[in-house]
Amino acid sequence: MSLLLFLLLFLVLVLIRFPLSLAMIVSVVTYALTNGINLTFYATRMFSSLHSFLLLAIPFFLLTSEVMERSGVSRRLFRFAQSLVGFIPGGLGLVNVVNSVIFSGMSGSAVADAGGIGRMSYQAMADEGYDDGFSMGLTAAAAVVGPIIPPSLPMVVFAMVANQSVARLFFGGVIPGLLIAGALMLYVVYVSVVREYPVDTGFTIRGLIVSFLQAIPPLLTPLILLGGIYLGVVTITEAAVLAVVYSSVLGFIVYRTLSLRDFFESLMSVARISGPILLLIVGSTLVGHVLALENVSARIASSITGLSTNWIVVFLLINFFFILLGTISDPLVNIMLFAPVFLPVARAVGIDPIHFGVVIVLNTMIGLITPPVGQLLVIISDFGKSSYGVMVREVRPFLVILLLVLLILVVFPQTVLLVPDLLFN
Repeated sequence: MSLLLFLLLFLVLVLIRFPLSLAMIVSVVTYALTNGINLTFYATRMFSSLHSFLLLAIPFFLLTSEVMERSGVSRRLFRFAQSLVGFIPGGLGLVNVVNSVIFSGMSGSAVADAGGIGRMSYQAMADEGYDDGFSMGLTAAAAVVGPIIPPSLPMVVFAMVANQSVARLFFGGVIPGLLIAGALMLYVVYVSVVREYPVDTGFTIRGLIVSFLQAIPPLLTPLILLGGIYLGVVTITEAAVLAVVYSSVLGFIVYRTLSLRDFFESLMSVARISGPILLLIVGSTLVGHVLALENVSARIASSITGLSTNWIVVFLLINFFFILLGTISDPLVNIMLFAPVFLPVARAVGIDPIHFGVVIVLNTMIGLITPPVGQLLVIISDFGKSSYGVMVREVRPFLVILLLVLLILVVFPQTVLLVPDLLFN
């Protein structure tokens, strides 16, 4: 069975709405049977692909987010962000972005961000008279910050498939995450002035201090995580477990807002989210082996380097490929399948693997708000009353902003490498 037939079978299965992970597995099994490959080999690969201590970080980071959300932490963070930037034109829109920046230090997931504190931020904007489509579009764009500022689930996956340092990837996302947040906030202020959106609240030192004191415990979560990782006290997975323990202590003991039933429901929710992710890892590992057998990496490398050997041109071509993928495919699948394919090409022209990883993670996250798939668009379209088309129209300027930030990160490597180089060199 040739590579073309393999891809056609996979495409047909996806078009008839076969689960993506199962479509990959069925296509690989069919490829193996028609090419005389022993299925025992692939069965072993399926189990070995999950035999990674690093992968345990994914469900634990998700569990931290769930526990924090059910403990009412998001409301405390919202009040703090409101007292911090609510007095600026477009205050609640700015609160939306700041909330995503803060909450991203706990969840590492754009979907968790949007479904948790994103829903609260959207509702506050809608209640204050912001246009429904604009509120939904901003909520979707702000959620993209989640996997860029550490911790980050996509970066964990990239580190696993590309054999890179998770810690360096995490810290490499700090400046890009802040750049995205700053750019989104500038646009929100501009739109709010033009459309005369209301200012949320006046600024008071007392209100800021009170809300900050109430938010200190959850705000310490990312500091504990990153501090422990940087000092070498804990590994990434141990840091994720520590985050679960800390968030549980806040919910059960400090705030007393978390019940055993809430915790059990959090576990069930994490199981529902983690299961498909792990299946995608299994399927992507098998497909990756097929691509290796068909020498796809070498073919792509020769095609790209045949066009140019300039590292910026090569990196832009790689990003263009990932942007196209993002319109039709899942971000984690794109990372697992194609990051290992393009990384050797990037290395060959002098692109740092950490620079490459952070840029590709942002690229794939932009796919979450890119039609027609746009997973975040689908999720957030259930929040409000506006049609999907209205939301897509409002999200376009945010998409342009994110692509401009992506271009800056490509052209200026130090925007990614400065922090990890300072900390780890």
